[in-house]
Amino acid sequence: MDVQINGQRAYLTNGRDAKTVQWIRPGVLRIYREKNPDELVRLNLEQQPVSLETEQGSQSIMIRWDNYLLQADENLNLSVYQAGRPCFAEYPGDATVYTEKQEFSLAELEGHKRNESPADFKTQISVTLFDDTDKLYGLGDKAAALNRREYEYISWNTDDPTAHNESYQSLYKSINYLLVNHHRKYYYGLFYPSSYRCVFNLGKYSRDFFYIGSQQGEYDYFLILGDTPMEITRRYCALVGMPLFVPRKMLGYHQSRWSYSREGLHQVADRFRELGLPLDYIHLDIDYMERYKVYTVNREEFPDMKETARQLEEQGISLISILDPGVKVEEGYSVHDQLEEMGGFATLDGESYVNQVWPGDSKFPNYFRESTAEYITRITGDFMRETGVSGIWCDMNEPASFRGPLPDQVEFPSETAMHHHDEVHNLYGEYMCRAVSRAFTRENRRPVVITRAAFATTSPFTTTWNGDNQSLWHHLEASLPQVMTMNLCGFAVNGVDIGGFGGEPTKELLVRWIQANLFSPFLRNHTTLHTRPQEPYAFDRETAAIYKKMLQIRYAFLPYLYDLLEKAHRTGEPVQRPLFLEFPEDEQVKERNDQVMLGSSVMLCPILHQGQRSRVVYFPQGQWVDYFTGTVYEGGREYLIPMPLDAVGLFLKAGAILPMYRDLTHIDDEQLDTLYLYLAGGGDGEYLHYEDDGRTLDYRQGIFNRYRITRTGGQLRFETLVSNFPTRYRKIVVVHRGQERLIPFAPQFVCRLEG
Repeated sequence: MDVQINGQRAYLTNGRDAKTVQWIRPGVLRIYREKNPDELVRLNLEQQPVSLETEQGSQSIMIRWDNYLLQADENLNLSVYQAGRPCFAEYPGDATVYTEKQEFSLAELEGHKRNESPADFKTQISVTLFDDTDKLYGLGDKAAALNRREYEYISWNTDDPTAHNESYQSLYKSINYLLVNHHRKYYYGLFYPSSYRCVFNLGKYSRDFFYIGSQQGEYDYFLILGDTPMEITRRYCALVGMPLFVPRKMLGYHQSRWSYSREGLHQVADRFRELGLPLDYIHLDIDYMERYKVYTVNREEFPDMKETARQLEEQGISLISILDPGVKVEEGYSVHDQLEEMGGFATLDGESYVNQVWPGDSKFPNYFRESTAEYITRITGDFMRETGVSGIWCDMNEPASFRGPLPDQVEFPSETAMHHHDEVHNLYGEYMCRAVSRAFTRENRRPVVITRAAFATTSPFTTTWNGDNQSLWHHLEASLPQVMTMNLCGFAVNGVDIGGFGGEPTKELLVRWIQANLFSPFLRNHTTLHTRPQEPYAFDRETAAIYKKMLQIRYAFLPYLYDLLEKAHRTGEPVQRPLFLEFPEDEQVKERNDQVMLGSSVMLCPILHQGQRSRVVYFPQGQWVDYFTGTVYEGGREYLIPMPLDAVGLFLKAGAILPMYRDLTHIDDEQLDTLYLYLAGGGDGEYLHYEDDGRTLDYRQGIFNRYRITRTGGQLRFETLVSNFPTRYRKIVVVHRGQERLIPFAPQFVCRLEG
């Protein structure tokens, strides 16, 4: 046994094997035999100082730092202890994984011995499961509960429009991150930085360990430690990149359908306005294009797209248009011809590779070559200026293809290396979004970009939705853990298609869906061709009225949502989070899939099952106040709460201070001159509120305001901590115990609370 320390790296060897442990920052370790390539998977590896102390014995090596101890046994199996307790351990036993034949003979089915062989993994990282209470969270958009133990998933971005369930091994995103809860009260994170296809077997094969298996990736992973799951989440986000800070307007409501005509766009806008339904964006699906050719417009249907966009903007509604990667093979089509001339497509055997998507025979831009990415950035900016659209929706970028998957050998060379499809498949969507987002940032605008496909490092460039769900109750049920898990994995602005993309929701399902996803940061109603209309007014008056009530609540909470988004961008703390992130030692919340925290002060508890008109709600420690009735509930208990069709469970932590708006139908800066401060009953509290222009990147230069609002006893204090932006606020309205007190805006003030 031998250890060599070089700075913050420890090289361990036993004469047969070797491993390197690198301390990136306190709580972030990289453990590897060989590193995975880092040209395409770009991480924040900036080091912070860590002081190491080494002890070497005949059968083990120990390295101490902070309150942690890393121990390597004679076989170089690593264990980590935190304050003397087991925190993490590579599995020290026989972790060989055997696979069976897929076709069994009659003799085998009768009970004769089956032939088994070891799995063909180049790399297998096996991690100890300490006991049956260990829980495994993460891996992104899987259609499963929060705790994904005893399932197996494959990281391989996959376009599959059928009805997803928890056993679907691959969906649209590959987020190779796990947050593990062990020994009931302790947590750690594990991130595998390989873009190649890999398997996450989460205790399905063995109750004693979970493993990551890869045929091409290296033995290389990041171990993320911390005192709480929130601290671990912040450290993980600092590693892979902080979530995108989107324009404030993007937190509004989005309406979509495959596909709206020009008349359809105006009909939607008119009906929303007539009914007083809030709306900020309408989406254009693929039929707005000329024969599905990207960066074109069907001039018969949209003779003047820019004028259409201008007319909608006058009503406070912006357009987002879909963009697929596949470029139609057609001579004389400028996008095809220019990319072909510059060698901007993926190739196979020296020729531009052709598969089929919506336009027919299509080629795939090689976003990994900077010259191609630069071209995409330029034509995206040109397209938005020419059409007046305000955002881009990146779809089909797994990449999807209709004539079989792209072969592994398809070539995507960068300026410095040759990459093949098996390496870049999971990154293709990210690099498309990088190029598209740059069209915004070059104009000092925050990107309005949405993507279906993603890797763990994608969130700094785009927002996400979780693909082609269905109008099914179990898809509604899965939507909450999906969005919470995506937030845990660093994707703060995420959502699902309200009502379901495929199929037709009933009135009840649509209502319960908008209630359940009321605070999903990306809120879009979307459906496919040839289905019944799914706009909120398409059912009956009651549906439209309930939908309106829910959207009014959403828009009232927008400043709170925006504060959470700014904090997520700055720290990595999720916007919409599972209860255990706030209450990590409460066993009652570890698998609570049907309740969700919005920040630390708001808990949403919807109904997710057909026909229910009441539900059991569990309240964590402390006191909780019903937002609608003011009823106070004691924590640590369950209550049966009535919830008729027009109701959703919405509870505030006692003492919470919430910034709010009122009477918005669009997110219009001119209407944001009054800030309402809603004070939940039950005690003292403190809140930090953020203000900026909501659109540009000026905040990066410190052009914003930050306010501290403190409630102590019967007194409310308002203080300006940072004042670098000309505030829009003219009035502050304090809402307390049903009473409202109007105060002209001042940088500092104190007011006495009544009662």
